[in-house]
This record gives sequence, C-alpha cells and structure tokens, in this order.
Amino acid sequence: MLLSAAAAALAAPGAPDSPTTPATGAPAAPAFERIEAVRSDWQAASAPATGWQAVTLPDAWAQRWPGFDGVVWYRLRWHESAAPNGALATRAVMIDYANMASAVYLNGSLIGRDRQLVEPLSRAWNQPRWWTVAAPLLRAGENELLLRVSGRAAFQPGLGTVLLASPRVAREAYDDAVFWRRTLQAVGVCITLVMVVVYGMLWLLRRSERVYGLFALHLLLWLPYTYNFVSLHTWPFADSYPYQTTVALSLLASMTTFLLFALAFCQWPARNFQRAVIGLSTLVGSGLLLAPEAYYVALYQAVVLLSLAVFLVACSVVTVHAVRTRAADAIALAVCLNIPVLAAVHGTLVFLGVVPGNRYYVSISASGMLLGISFVLTWRLVKGMRLAEHFNAELQQRVNDATGLVADMLGRQHTAALLQTRLNERLSLVRDLHDGLGMTLTSHINTLRDQTEGKGAIALWALREVNDDLRLIIESSALGDTDELAERLVPLRHRSTRMLEAANIDCRWQLDGLQGARLDGRRALDFLRVLQEALANVLKHSGATEVAVRIALHEGQLLLAVHDNGRGFDSEADARTAEGMGMSSMRARAQRLGGALAWHSDGEGTEFTLRCPLESMATAA
Repeated sequence: MLLSAAAAALAAPGAPDSPTTPATGAPAAPAFERIEAVRSDWQAASAPATGWQAVTLPDAWAQRWPGFDGVVWYRLRWHESAAPNGALATRAVMIDYANMASAVYLNGSLIGRDRQLVEPLSRAWNQPRWWTVAAPLLRAGENELLLRVSGRAAFQPGLGTVLLASPRVAREAYDDAVFWRRTLQAVGVCITLVMVVVYGMLWLLRRSERVYGLFALHLLLWLPYTYNFVSLHTWPFADSYPYQTTVALSLLASMTTFLLFALAFCQWPARNFQRAVIGLSTLVGSGLLLAPEAYYVALYQAVVLLSLAVFLVACSVVTVHAVRTRAADAIALAVCLNIPVLAAVHGTLVFLGVVPGNRYYVSISASGMLLGISFVLTWRLVKGMRLAEHFNAELQQRVNDATGLVADMLGRQHTAALLQTRLNERLSLVRDLHDGLGMTLTSHINTLRDQTEGKGAIALWALREVNDDLRLIIESSALGDTDELAERLVPLRHRSTRMLEAANIDCRWQLDGLQGARLDGRRALDFLRVLQEALANVLKHSGATEVAVRIALHEGQLLLAVHDNGRGFDSEADARTAEGMGMSSMRARAQRLGGALAWHSDGEGTEFTLRCPLESMATAA
C-alpha cells in the first residue's frame, strides 16, 4: 500500500483508455502526431527553439535528465480536418496530471495555468484538468498544444496522459479521474479525522486501553500523508523539499506507530524489537532531515521503502497472531490489513507498467482498511463492555448473597445474644432460688429430719420433694454443667424411680443410642419436664403397677415413650377431661423442642410419646 501510494503521489499514472469516437456526423478526434519535450530554466517565459526530444506519455523526466530541477516544455501536435461546410468540430483537452505545476497553451494562447509555477510550487500533481476548445483557438490543419511543467527531480516530475476527444468523452474521463484521484482521497481524509477524534477520546477516557491510544496516534501521524493527496500548495512551507520531507516523515512515523499498535493488539511485548524499530526509523528519518541534497533522493526512497517494510511486518504480526489464536477479532483485523497489501501490489504493477491502465485502488483500500480496523476495535470494546457487564452482574449477585448471609448471621447473633441474656437472667434467678429458697428448705428439712410419723413425716416428705424439684431446676439451668443428655437424666431417674417405687409402681428404664446426644440447659429442662410430668400423671391418675420409660436416639430422632398398665381412658371425653394444666404445659414444651407429643390409651394402659429432631435442637442451640 505504501509503495504504490507513494508512487501515485510522486509519479505519473499509466496510460489511459483510448478515446471514444464522437457523435455521428462529426470527425473523429485525431491522434497526436508528434510529442516532444525540452528542458528549460525556472524563469523561462517561452519554450526553447532547439533541443526538443521525442517522448511518449506518460513521461517522467527524471529518467531522461537525472537530478534536473526546473521546467520542461511538452509540445503535442496534431491536424484537424474541417467538415464539408468548412466548420471545425469542438474538441476537449483533458490532462490527467502534471507534476508539479503547469501552464497550458493552445496554438499560442494560454488556456489554463496553476497559481505557482516557481517555488513554492502549486501541487497540482493529483488534480485532473480539462478544457473545451473550438474556433478561433482551434484551426484547420496543424494545431499545437504546449505545456510548461515545473517539477523537482526528487519527486518524479513529469506529464501524465493528455486526452484529445469530444467534450462528452473528455468530461466522462475527467469525472472518473476526479472521483478516483480527488473525491476518494478527500473521503479518506475525513474518515481519518473522525477516527482520530473518536479513538483519541476513547484513549483519554480509558488511559489503560493502550491499543486505542496507539491507533489514534497512528491516524494523527497519517493525516499529513493523506492530506498530501488533496493539497494544492506547500503551505506552511515555502519550498517543496521541506513539505515533501514532512510528508515522508509522517508516513514513516505513522507506520512505526502502526507496528506498535499491532504488537499491543496481539499482546506481544517484544520490547527490544520495538526499541530497534523505533531507533531505525529515527535514524533514517534524521538522515532525511540532515542529508545533503546529493543524497536526498536515495534517503527519500529509503524512508518510503522502510515504511513499506514496517507495514508488512505489522501485517505479518497480526496474521501470525490470528493463525495461532484463531480469535475472531484477530482474524478480522488480519483480513483488513491484507486486502490493502493486494491493492498495493496491483498499484505497484500499474506504476511499473506491467499492468495497463491508470487506476489505483490504494486510496479506497486504505479507507476500507481504516474502517475495518475501526470495526474490529469497536467490536473489541463492545466485547470488553459485555464482559464488564457480566462481571458486574455476577459481582452484584455475590454481593446480594453475601449481604443475605451477613444479615442471617447478624440475625443469629442477635438471637444468640438475646438467648444468652435470658440464660443469664435465668441463672441469676436460679442462684437466688439456690441461695434463698434452697437454704430455707434445707433448714426445714434438717429441723424435721427426726420426724418419722404423723404430720411431721408428711411435711418432711413434701419439703424433700420440693427440694428435689428445685435441685432439678438448678441442675438443668446451671452454666458449666454437661450437655450430655444421659448424664442429665441421672438425677431425675433416681428420684422418679424412688418416688414410683414408694407408691408400689415398678419402674423400668431403657436408654438406647444416647451416646453423644447433647442438649443445652434450656431444652434439656423442657425435655426433663415433659418426662417428669408424664411420670407424675402415672403416679397421680393411672393406678398402674408398672411403668416403662424408653428414651432412644435413632436417625436424628429423639424418642421418649412412657407406657403404664393403668386403667387408661375409656372415652375421648375422659381424655379431654384429664388433659389439664400439666398436659398443656407438656404440649408447649414439646413445641419448643420442635417435636410432637402424642398419647394412646386402650383402657388397659396409656402411652405418652414425644418425638423431636435432635438436629433442630442442636441448631437452635
């Protein structure tokens, strides 16, 4: 792309298509019989009389007169034939290009000229021109078209194709040339400007996105080179050499930056390689700035060739990365970069004359490449935004989950703190009972210890029962005691068995699988109270002679079963009548334990059962 573009910027295009035949009834446009050229000095007002040489168009005089800076006159002659009525056909002259500036004379009359024919030269090399000519400028017989072309040897001066045809044919050729050589170039400049702004702002907003910054810098450095295709003057310079040097250096700098962009896009650090390329570009560019005029052409060509080489390296880097990773964005970028390479090859062949024609596809392919790169970078940006959105959504979900867990944990901590407060209050109450009521009961028991008959014995028995019950409360509520259920059962089992046997009720206990079963003080008290109330009911209401107590732990279920052989309940009404405060208290305690209380009576005995999940009690604890 770079070599053919530079060639198009500095040299003549290939030969144009043959002119078409004008409308029927008018003579066909004649061909030029002789085309000659002669060199002259900058200030020459007219063509020299001698020294003319035959040439063919397009012509680049640097090959004929190496190192010549100045003016070359081109003379084109042809014969016009008049119609039978003596009238001459209207003709049109279309000049494809003249490098750099020119003045055009037809039969000695000036028909057009560029503004500056001496330095600073007008840069009309990429500006097609056409004129319609008729009598009296056009005459029967021999006609002469004389062109004064001003140029510099370093920039391949010369004259492009000159078309002599009907106005319609010339206008069509002119419009076509303007579209390809001016309009598309102007569109490319506009596209580059827009992309500089867009990707420059993206980089300013996201400094971490180095890819966008390098691409914006590449486009900014590319602007002077693309503007060269539409500029008609050397502003702000007063000479073509500093202007063209600036264009060449912008080309080299933009291609070097483009290589850095390609490496950043592919995430290849290659620090030493980057330093080497930057150093080489700086060295060659500095040589062009400081070179004597005798070496300027060679160094200028070196800059163009180095720019081409750097661009091809960048294309190779992206292509290798696309083949290795098979990433969609890398493949798309590789395709975008390799299409202009094909256009560059075609343009080079046209420039060398291997392929006939004068049409270059470099400009449209370069603009297409920039649009393609823009699409790839935008695609990459959108992918990054989508990943960020997905990450944010996932992060928000995790935050919500963590918030829920924290709220649940805080709720549990609050519940635990409330429970601890209640336990502390309960412990304080228990201590008061122990220190107050306990001491009183102990004192009375000691006073009545020798009473064995009458009311004294009954009072002693009652005081001992109250004392035992108080001891149960204290033992179940005291902090620091064991949570082992089997150990908590021992005092109640001992007292209950003694009390039942005193009433001639045989009591049997069966404990299964209680190893490791643990209950905290509050729930253990609820469990023991249910058991105590069930045995109290047997003692007070059943008239039983035997009672069996079974406490078992199986598959996470704690079972309490109290079965007696008493008279039971004959009817449902009897059962409801028997269910007083004790039964209600048992149901409330069973509910706090997270279990279910049930009873069954068949008239030959009664069985109370309590089933509760041990996990629920442990979790609540």
